[in-house]
Amino acid sequence: MAELPNIHHLRAFALAARLNSVHRAADAAHLSQPAVTQALARLEKRYGCRFFERRSTGVYPTELGEIMLARVERALDLIGEAARRLSESARRSAQTKGGTIERLATTAQLRALVAIARTGGYSAAARALGLAQPSVHRAARDLERLAGVPLFERISQGVALTPQGRMLALRAALAFREIDAATDDLEEAKGLVRGRLVIGTLPLVRSEILPEAVTALCKRYPQASIRIDDGSYASQLQALRMGEIDLLIGALRRPAPAEDVEEREFFTDTLSVIARVGHPLAGRARVAPEDLQRYPWVVPRSGTPTREHFETLIGSQSMSGLIETSSLVALRGLLVKSDRLSLLSRRQITYEERAGLLTALPVELGDRPRPIGVTLRANWRPTGLQTAFLEILREKAR
Repeated sequence: MAELPNIHHLRAFALAARLNSVHRAADAAHLSQPAVTQALARLEKRYGCRFFERRSTGVYPTELGEIMLARVERALDLIGEAARRLSESARRSAQTKGGTIERLATTAQLRALVAIARTGGYSAAARALGLAQPSVHRAARDLERLAGVPLFERISQGVALTPQGRMLALRAALAFREIDAATDDLEEAKGLVRGRLVIGTLPLVRSEILPEAVTALCKRYPQASIRIDDGSYASQLQALRMGEIDLLIGALRRPAPAEDVEEREFFTDTLSVIARVGHPLAGRARVAPEDLQRYPWVVPRSGTPTREHFETLIGSQSMSGLIETSSLVALRGLLVKSDRLSLLSRRQITYEERAGLLTALPVELGDRPRPIGVTLRANWRPTGLQTAFLEILREKAR
């Protein structure tokens, strides 16, 4: 996890920018005026930017200061929303202590909470942060006292977050992502685009659009840092909601699976029954559904849209010898080396069809379109790099 600014410095920055006064910001933050002045100076030094114009009438944000302010206020709003929810929980449970997260929580405490949420334990969180386990444990417990409600609970495997703990961890993680994005915004304003883009991809996602879009983005912004993650829908959705990835590409779920994400459809795709060239069914003019039941299959995991299509196609007929995989590489190899069948988009086997390795069987599946697109966090504010990628992705999907 990257080093982050002091959250109290960020709050002082936001107050000074909105009040146009270091003195009034100090009063509002319950700090001394020298402390606020020092906080502003440290932030300007950290980012190598001049955030304020100092005049006789006060301090006023520069253009870069306004860019920074937009991200800082989004981050502080997330922490403030979490603090309000925790206060409501404390009142409902008749707990009067605590409830001071927004004013007193530190960056170190919130980082510890996010790390525990992502790793599932104190030891793993400590390794992720490069800290000693007692330090992480102490930071987590201090944060819990400030919250005024339980954030953690003991389980047989170690520690788990309570619903309030998960809520705070989610908003803290997104607040940190906003601060990360501030660096990219500031560099873009200076004409430097070398920011970060993290793309989540679902198993068996079509293989043409993503490589083309990433290649086009790299040609436009050769200094950009891009990471492509793969995994199950559940794990990728959680990573998206926690800010670990910026967007998720693949088959959409309708309706959207959570209120804090939104889906954007690019196109609809259809599935075909795929087999190796030379398969006993490949030379027929027509293949009936009952013919498919005589051969073993390679299928995705349960709960995926394609698996649902497979089960609808086969009906209640008991199928044995299934191989489940979310790896397109493994699936292609199994099809080429055996008489197994699978359901895929033909666009996923473009290269294998051209090479004479795989083919689509003449099976009437009916109209089974799948919506393909991106899943994003609701109220997400992309950087310039991320906006450019979405535009390229939309163009390549046409």
